[in-house]
Amino acid sequence: MAERPSGVHNGDGVSHETKNPSVSGRVHIVGTGNVGVFVAHALASRQSKPPITLLFEKPELYEVFRQKKFSLTVTYKGLDDVKTGFDAQVLSRGKWYDVFTPRVKSEAHQTEASAESGEESMNMTEESADYTADTEPIECLIVCGKAHTVQSHISSLKHRLRPHSTVLLLHYGLGVVEKLNQVVFPEPETRPHYISGIQNHGVLRKDHFIASHTSVGSTILCPVDPSRTPIVDAETDTQWAPTTKYLLRLLTLTPSLIATTETPTGLLQYQLERLALECLIGPMTALMDSQNGELLYSFSATRVMRLLLFEICSVIYALPELQGVPGVEHRFAPERLRRLALHHAWRHPERTSTMLQDLQARRSMDIDHFNGWVVAQGEKLGIKCVMNYMIQHLVLSKHVIHFRRNKAAIPMDFDFEKVLETGMSDDQPITAKQS
Repeated sequence: MAERPSGVHNGDGVSHETKNPSVSGRVHIVGTGNVGVFVAHALASRQSKPPITLLFEKPELYEVFRQKKFSLTVTYKGLDDVKTGFDAQVLSRGKWYDVFTPRVKSEAHQTEASAESGEESMNMTEESADYTADTEPIECLIVCGKAHTVQSHISSLKHRLRPHSTVLLLHYGLGVVEKLNQVVFPEPETRPHYISGIQNHGVLRKDHFIASHTSVGSTILCPVDPSRTPIVDAETDTQWAPTTKYLLRLLTLTPSLIATTETPTGLLQYQLERLALECLIGPMTALMDSQNGELLYSFSATRVMRLLLFEICSVIYALPELQGVPGVEHRFAPERLRRLALHHAWRHPERTSTMLQDLQARRSMDIDHFNGWVVAQGEKLGIKCVMNYMIQHLVLSKHVIHFRRNKAAIPMDFDFEKVLETGMSDDQPITAKQS
């Protein structure tokens, strides 16, 4: 079986980075929701696009991708822009398989004169998969997903990541890198390099592998020193890995992403603004079963939001990373953040928050990385965030109630913490806790 091309390419100002023999230029992307589709589509829209491999953790999701003719579609102003040419790898029974998409098949036939040109099945079988993909190192990985899914994504790819690899974490929420270092990469010498990122483009999911670009935003990136926290002392780390420099250059030179790099302190402030927004809109709509716009007409809801903000802002003001930063008091004033949240609800009144969607679908939620992060940081700083603690556990308790009601479960004593941490699915049975 022929090896895939290394993906070294020219153009758009990134060729000199790929001349380094240690960087092939291939980008792996895990997470094919609205953000993942948008990022992969943007990279494929470049004049000289890099080799892109989409990683599917479920074979049935790859089957949907096959039915979509191995294409990603993003709608701009009512016009569909379809991109193809993606490679694919599928996780099945704990191993990654290199699936032969049309692009890979074409390259294999060009390099193997003995390859037969008959009809080829696109099913996930032994004939259509390369079993060596499970040991293939990953140089540049982009993780597009919710904060609570990052650990599972990285865990399934841990054996393919090397100390010279670079992982871009593109999500909302805080505390993810610390958890990865604690659980997945406890040894500093085995950790890959991290890039933290946040994207503000308006992207809505229309169907599997189809997204709609509703508003222009930006993508903010910041390299992280993997041996430390994602914020402290990262500005002094100038010895970036070749894969980090390549991935940063690739993303910042991709027009559709409108990507820029920021200092750790600058990125943190953008993340905290988004955190405050998610701490208000998500939990309130989840508890009230309401759309965003309905919060505007509830006096009681706005009073609760104000109390939540007092605690959130108190924690932000006390963060050691922001001490001495000019303008923090104004930027994170409770009244300003409240107006931002209400403006967001006013701009998108008929939308349902992601947290409410997850609650209704009995999926795990990111509240531990929003309100839960505020509570945890408050504990470290000596601030009791009782309102955020209450809201966090009200949402989690409603999550469990919805699950048990749907399953018509009888009262049992089982490990709720484990269920909430691992998430609940339709095929997950409820087992009684052994006494």
